Amino acid sequence: MTKDKDERKRSHLKLVVNNQEIRSGRPSAAEQEFVPLEELIANRDLFRPAFYRGMGRLQTKGYQTLERFLAGRGAPYGIDPIHGKVLVLPAGNVSPESLEFGSPQDELLLSISEDAGGSGLCFSLEMILPYFSEDDAVMEEALLFAPVLQYGALFLEENPHDGMLDLIYRLAVPLFPPLLTTRLAERMFSIFSFELKETFLALSDYPEG
Repeated sequence: MTKDKDERKRSHLKLVVNNQEIRSGRPSAAEQEFVPLEELIANRDLFRPAFYRGMGRLQTKGYQTLERFLAGRGAPYGIDPIHGKVLVLPAGNVSPESLEFGSPQDELLLSISEDAGGSGLCFSLEMILPYFSEDDAVMEEALLFAPVLQYGALFLEENPHDGMLDLIYRLAVPLFPPLLTTRLAERMFSIFSFELKETFLALSDYPEG
């Protein structure tokens, strides 16, 4: 009985391992080449001018504060000026459980963008969870099976690289006044780590029965 249950788990919901180019959270047009995280980290000083070019004053100050925060933590982050202007770092740097349940290839995307109302800025952390199925119904059931989180949200989104559904965690807060502080960033990283742990533990038992 236990063996049958384990077989169903493996056939219904699988872990994504070492295929970062296919299931990346960084959007790209068809003509854009995927840039590995290692290159983003190694070349962040080179990419920085393009990243900040044309950016508004408050958004620039927010990203500069975020860079100082990450540098203070010793986080190996990269700067991506091509795929949506995001800061990228290994998810395992913030969530140890992402290494246990996922792989070292998993990324955490950080962004400061205009909020939905267009009247301020929003700071968000986002990660594609390392689970997939070719059956959309299975992904939808996994979303329903996952815990309801206090601060962040889980949702499904079609991956432009292969047309399959991704299960995504996102934590976002409006910046009001529109300034990012080290204290807020530290708090968001703490919430991200805790809620992602809860999600991984729940999905590790999917499906039941």
